[in-house]
Amino acid sequence: MKKQIVKKKNLKINRVYSNSLRHSGRQSSGAGTTAKKFLLFLFILLLPTQLGKHFFFAFSYLSGVRVDYLAPTLYLTDILAAGLILLNLKTVFNFFKQRKVLIVLLLLSLNLPVARSLPISLYRYIKFVEVIAVFAVLKKTAISGRALRFALLLGALFEMSLSLFQFVNKQSLQGVFYFFGERPLNLSLPGIAKASLRGMEFLRPYGTFSHPNSLAGFYLLIYFFILTRFSRISTGFNRFKLVSTVLLFISSLLIFLSFSKITIVAYLLLNFVFLWKSQLKKLCRFCLFARIFVLLFISTLFLQTTSDPLSLHKRVELAKNSLTIISQRPILGVGLGNYLIAQQQFPQKFSDFLYQPVHNIFLLLIAEIGPIAFVGLLLLFFKELKILVRSYPYIFFAVLLTGFFDHYWFTLQQNFLLMGVVIAFL
Repeated sequence: MKKQIVKKKNLKINRVYSNSLRHSGRQSSGAGTTAKKFLLFLFILLLPTQLGKHFFFAFSYLSGVRVDYLAPTLYLTDILAAGLILLNLKTVFNFFKQRKVLIVLLLLSLNLPVARSLPISLYRYIKFVEVIAVFAVLKKTAISGRALRFALLLGALFEMSLSLFQFVNKQSLQGVFYFFGERPLNLSLPGIAKASLRGMEFLRPYGTFSHPNSLAGFYLLIYFFILTRFSRISTGFNRFKLVSTVLLFISSLLIFLSFSKITIVAYLLLNFVFLWKSQLKKLCRFCLFARIFVLLFISTLFLQTTSDPLSLHKRVELAKNSLTIISQRPILGVGLGNYLIAQQQFPQKFSDFLYQPVHNIFLLLIAEIGPIAFVGLLLLFFKELKILVRSYPYIFFAVLLTGFFDHYWFTLQQNFLLMGVVIAFL
């Protein structure tokens, strides 16, 4: 009886402590002002969007074809990030004075003088600096867990509505949604992501993302962030936060609707481990197996679809190319953002897969910054990585598993920013 009373008191203390952290946070001077809070809320709300202006220069073309990856782009989220940085300039400046941050900036700049295209490298270098600065701001800025989840929920509701329309009508909505980043879509356009089941072909929804895989990865990370930070497994609904539950449901729906097989498999595996290690096994074994069965059944339905039959061959070919590029520049790499320029030496075997980076964030990073800088970064943050794996394994493996088979965590605006935001809140 005494043990139960002590346990209840400890739970109450932990709850009060976590709430105080969530609501008061690690505050910087003036971080609680209305302007800062509103700007931060707006930044998180618009993270899934990609309204931006591309600037195409001579170096943005490969064989006469303009390539978005090589075009410096100013996004709306960049402007909001700049506003956050300016309002927290002292915090950012103090953060950038830290030894580890200075070493990171040095390692990333080592190959600037030898980059194949210096303007592209400088642009990508600025993007890394931006994410580090946003990380510094969010790490020290107070935002309630409720406001954070509400902003993510509104963005997810918007993406779900748009994605459902694209899926049902097999085309994009356009109109005002163009300004949120929706690209023109229909089944007749070349290079559009499609899927088919039992002879019926349909469009894989993009939402406001550049590709359905990017959309899936984005909401996979949000799903496990919310699941491990703001939700508790129980047999009843009452112990769940409503906003968290709805956000988890919408994130799951977007993952399945994307028909991204790698993401669905990662979602399935990590959920199995999470459920098996949860208290649900002790509280209600039937509930545990029921949830596992439902997840397995739904996942199997979506995994039965066929999309690009040559997808694996394309990824293997790109991986081979990346290893050749690394062997050609084994010390300093080809330069940040210069991977596609280096890959131009290889013949294009797939007409619908032109100018794509290697679908592996580790091979991509090693090819661009070189093995020396890559190993240096791993050694520099080895202790932090160990803590991340122990404390937030599901978030870590969500990025790791998808990062082994795609490149969007480093090449696409929404995913790159989200990764910095989530790590900052952790």
